[in-house]
Amino acid sequence: MNKKVFFKIWDLVWVFLSVAALVILGQLFLGNIEYFAQMDDESFGGLVFLVIYLIQTLIFAIPLLAMMKIRGVAIRDFGFKRVGWKNILKIVGLGYLAYISIMMVVMQITISYNIELPGFGQQESHMDFFGDQKVWAIVVIAIIAIIAPLIEEVFFRGFVFQTMLKAWPKWLAFIASAAVFAGIHLEFQVFMPLFLLGLVLNWMFYKSGSLYPGIFFHIVNNSIAIGLEYYIYLHPEVLDMYGAMIHFSQ
Repeated sequence: MNKKVFFKIWDLVWVFLSVAALVILGQLFLGNIEYFAQMDDESFGGLVFLVIYLIQTLIFAIPLLAMMKIRGVAIRDFGFKRVGWKNILKIVGLGYLAYISIMMVVMQITISYNIELPGFGQQESHMDFFGDQKVWAIVVIAIIAIIAPLIEEVFFRGFVFQTMLKAWPKWLAFIASAAVFAGIHLEFQVFMPLFLLGLVLNWMFYKSGSLYPGIFFHIVNNSIAIGLEYYIYLHPEVLDMYGAMIHFSQ
């Protein structure tokens, strides 16, 4: 891939410190909004999810946009390189084969030996955010399946991984950025599947030099996961058998 650098490692540190500061301010802001706190999941679940997601996006976007302005970096420099559908499908296929194979092995181990591996738990359900209005269910699905993959790939692969890859040895950049990707979701019961997902997405970006394979993979993965989660919501008996394999990021 093209190893042109546009950020330095200290730029990465500055962005994350700024994100941490904005998270604290955001929590204080939301905690003082009585109307927001009184919204119930059944009527306003999707609206709550939308507001929280927009705030999260702004928290990450503001420091990054500021750093882009300082360094003179354009959004196209993050890796929006055309690679063609044939290459995208090939890379995505190989990535899915690797990811599913690893998860199948993990699931087989947990079933055969009746053990719980740390970090391979079950992800929290998003069904409560659907509420009783279809429009909010559509909003939640659109965010998880389409918007989140695009934003996360730009930030974690185009910015975090690409910056680390230039500054550090390749193996360290792969591991560290995947760990950041998994940890920042704050769902530590599913840290390992998200970490493995991060490694696969890193490989796609490294192999192609483009964000498009990872975005496509991420959209497909999240769409399948939210679809399966909804199916399991209707058929909870399936959870014990396949729940450990259902993981997505948003």
